[in-house]
Amino acid sequence: MKFPLPKGWVWARCHDVIDVRDGTHDTPQKVESGIPMVTSKNLKPYGIDFNDVTYISEEDYEAIEKRSGVNDGDILFAMIGTIGNPVLVKKDRHFSIKNVALFKIDETKVHASFFKLMLDSPLITQQLEANSRGGNQKFVSLSSLRNMQIPLPPLSEQKRIAAILDKADSIRRKRQGD
Repeated sequence: MKFPLPKGWVWARCHDVIDVRDGTHDTPQKVESGIPMVTSKNLKPYGIDFNDVTYISEEDYEAIEKRSGVNDGDILFAMIGTIGNPVLVKKDRHFSIKNVALFKIDETKVHASFFKLMLDSPLITQQLEANSRGGNQKFVSLSSLRNMQIPLPPLSEQKRIAAILDKADSIRRKRQGD
């Protein structure tokens, strides 16, 4: 998978620069109203879709939060079914995650927007396809996510790349609306 990188860039295993976790594997009891439980189906290109969620109790939320608390700036990633759909979290409400990867970004090492774009790249897609398991319902293990090889430029370059690609994406979306 490795290829020569520009000067100043390095190859890194994901777990060496990012805390990689996942949501609960338990199935908390559903309640009529409470805290939303986000799964892979709720991860959309535009963010998290809260329209079709299961709700859990405050007590279950607190228990899950200890292991898999989601913060603003974290990245969620579908591990089961349709693999991918990375979402950069803009947390405006409490929620828990189930069977979803959680990348807790250390902004001194990795720029969140850059990493989100990297997760959508063919380089990552190829690695995950090679390591996915399952028949009808594909899944990728937490170990595979932790061991992904990522090309990592200096932080200033990550920010520059992300800004350029975000601007290009914004222009593309505006043109599609025409």
